[in-house]
Amino acid sequence: MVLLYRDREERLHVVLTLRHAGLRGHSGQVSFPGGRQDAQDNSLAETAIRETCEEIGICRDRIRVLGGMPGLYIPTSHHDVYPTVGYCETLPGFRPNPQEVAEVFSFALDDLLHPRFRREERRMIRGYDVWVPYYDVGGHKVWGATAILLSELEERLRRVLPERVLLELG
Repeated sequence: MVLLYRDREERLHVVLTLRHAGLRGHSGQVSFPGGRQDAQDNSLAETAIRETCEEIGICRDRIRVLGGMPGLYIPTSHHDVYPTVGYCETLPGFRPNPQEVAEVFSFALDDLLHPRFRREERRMIRGYDVWVPYYDVGGHKVWGATAILLSELEERLRRVLPERVLLELG
């Protein structure tokens, strides 16, 4: 779930979670709320809403589904990710599930457009020394599939915002 909301200053924010360190997969990493589709889920949007409710306590009655983003195949986990974009009409009062989520945080969506949030670092991945791009969000390194989805959001913002706004930001 790419969950958006407006803060008190009317800036649009996007919600991320820091996964609990004790989880089997992707422990300690930053992600969007979400998970696997269950048999009772009638759609991918229902899955995203259910998982968002389970993980951070923002449930169906508070989320308006705006649409979806293109699917993304994650080679390392062999999963397809189909993000749903939702909007929370009021300031969310997060209630993270402590067994799944160590922290819930958000940042202003327009921050994606500032070069100062984009970084790179060297990592060894499967025996290869590679440069890995990431976003520095509130002291968290957002990389991998989450960074790819944020990059997609960034690119979509760049396509729709007036050039004068982009020049002021960057």
